[in-house]
Amino acid sequence: MSKSERLKALLSAGYFPEELPPAFTTADFAKYRRAIGDAWAALPNYPQYPRTNPERFSIPKVTDWRRELAIVNPIAQYHVAKLIADDWQQIRKHLTSCSFGVEEVEIKFDRDRAVPTPDFRLVSLRHSEISAIHNHALVADISRFYSTLYTHAIPWGLHTKAWAKANLNNAAVYDPSLGARLDKAVRKGQDNQTIGIPVGPDTSRIIAEIVAVSIDARVQAELKLAVESIVRNVDDWYIGFDNAGQAEEAIAVLAAAARDYELEIHPEKTKVVNSANEVQAVWPTALRQSPISSDFSEQSKTIDHYFAQAFQFAAEYKRSNVLRFAVNLLRSVDILKVNWPQFETYLLKAARANATTIPMVVHLLALYNAKGFPVKKDRIAKFIKDTIAKCGPSAAHYEIAWALFLAKMLRITLPADWVQPVTKLESSACALVLLDLRQMGLIDGAIDVSLWTQAMTVKGLESNLWLVAYEADLKGWLTPPTAGFVQNHLYFAELRRRNVSFYDKERRLKNVRRSKPKKPSDAFVRHMAALRSWKMEEIDAQDLLEEWELPGDDYGGY
Repeated sequence: MSKSERLKALLSAGYFPEELPPAFTTADFAKYRRAIGDAWAALPNYPQYPRTNPERFSIPKVTDWRRELAIVNPIAQYHVAKLIADDWQQIRKHLTSCSFGVEEVEIKFDRDRAVPTPDFRLVSLRHSEISAIHNHALVADISRFYSTLYTHAIPWGLHTKAWAKANLNNAAVYDPSLGARLDKAVRKGQDNQTIGIPVGPDTSRIIAEIVAVSIDARVQAELKLAVESIVRNVDDWYIGFDNAGQAEEAIAVLAAAARDYELEIHPEKTKVVNSANEVQAVWPTALRQSPISSDFSEQSKTIDHYFAQAFQFAAEYKRSNVLRFAVNLLRSVDILKVNWPQFETYLLKAARANATTIPMVVHLLALYNAKGFPVKKDRIAKFIKDTIAKCGPSAAHYEIAWALFLAKMLRITLPADWVQPVTKLESSACALVLLDLRQMGLIDGAIDVSLWTQAMTVKGLESNLWLVAYEADLKGWLTPPTAGFVQNHLYFAELRRRNVSFYDKERRLKNVRRSKPKKPSDAFVRHMAALRSWKMEEIDAQDLLEEWELPGDDYGGY
């Protein structure tokens, strides 16, 4: 893969958070990356491009905690992605130097994400293998890894902390280093803040791995671990030991290694476990073995049974995202029209009980509505109203954006007073879906858009509301205080010149009935081939998928 292809992957499939509704896209930006980059490079004072603020997009977790994702300004994200794409060989050399990662971090093309998410089947398998050869295991993770990662730790990770400290005041040596340039580029995308890296872009996944690999090296230097005794999944370590005392001592080693990069291990999630007690939860298998029947006489009863189990398991396993897993399994079910009201009732109940289920519920409601099923839009409208009323004051962007997108998919008209809480949010994601609804004639009454129009200035394009400022002007959905402000911004003018759009109002949901289960990763296939002494070409990935299918990221939270 060439530098340009890597950059295209990072900008097309690795830029916006995947938790956004599907109308949000960076395909245009990736398509015109060369022309935009060349135009920017020719600007006065380049490479001293402006520092910007990202938009925060709050998403729910399976617990009561939430996580903030970042929608980074394209000026900043382009430069971070280009550094990684251009210097990938140096980064890759570091990532493979001493890594206990479950699989190698790679940039892929034509995938859902530029950096594929870890294969949780392999993570689970590796945990089981370690438990089979050791009596105890140390389970640990970094507390708030991305949000507390010190950007200056990037050069520490790539070049060692000793080198960075020794050369910090030697600009001729330090400033041209890849670590220093990445540090600066990340900071310029968050108003020069040094604490934390944005959660959402795949570039941050790579940066986090740079630091995690350096922690691995420090731990290995102290503990001299066998490769089959340890595995790390991003910032979660699982290390096998023959006795509890060794595992307890290792906590101090891992904590010291993390502190060397200004990080802390999570006190509540760090523990020593007895391998004999480490067993897989029964609920994923139980749900899979309780399918909803397609038989006319049986389907209604099995719908009741399936959801009763799902809600019961959710109550028992509060730290596991049982309901999201259960709802995601429903993509392969064919519901009979006569049983639709019953099925719809459970979908809405699940969406109210667990907000992480909302996207799949939206998919299923839109799918069956398109098939002509008797979707009850009045109670779905009430769900949308209640979601906005509940989530607006707490700025729960994820729930609001998807609820509004549900109205778009089902063509549900919303009274203006229902969406009034949305107009108070500094959220381009929510604003653009709402403005799209207004443009479609699905908002009954006038809404106050002053918060967003105030951001439609040259400086606003560098603020956290950059996306609505740019996109609402491009589409003519809002009237700016001063016309031509985008063209007056040296950097955004190049995007406007090429009609780059970040919101495609024609983009629809993928048909979940046609989607296939996620294929095992190359690392998983290689691992299974090694276990069974098979050749790679003898492995049938689909057979492995069926044999080793685990709940993985369908239920594991964020």
